[in-house]
Amino acid sequence: MDQASIIATEQIPVEVTIRIGRRRMTVAEIAALRESDVIPLEQTLAEQVELCVGDHVIATAELVAGEDEEAPLMLRISDAKGAEAG
Repeated sequence: MDQASIIATEQIPVEVTIRIGRRRMTVAEIAALRESDVIPLEQTLAEQVELCVGDHVIATAELVAGEDEEAPLMLRISDAKGAEAG
């Protein structure tokens, strides 16, 4: 692959999804969901989250809170799969 192709490829935007937890639910439970319902997850706040592109996990990270309630959540990367994932 030539240098121009590599540079062009690096500029392609991709959507990254952060998976914070999983929960098995029946179709009836999903259909019954209403605003303000709380769904407990198996994971705790101390556990790692997964950064994914499509179905591929590209890194794990920990959630980091800002200084106050209005600050956005952030991620601190713990293990980046990067080029190794290929």
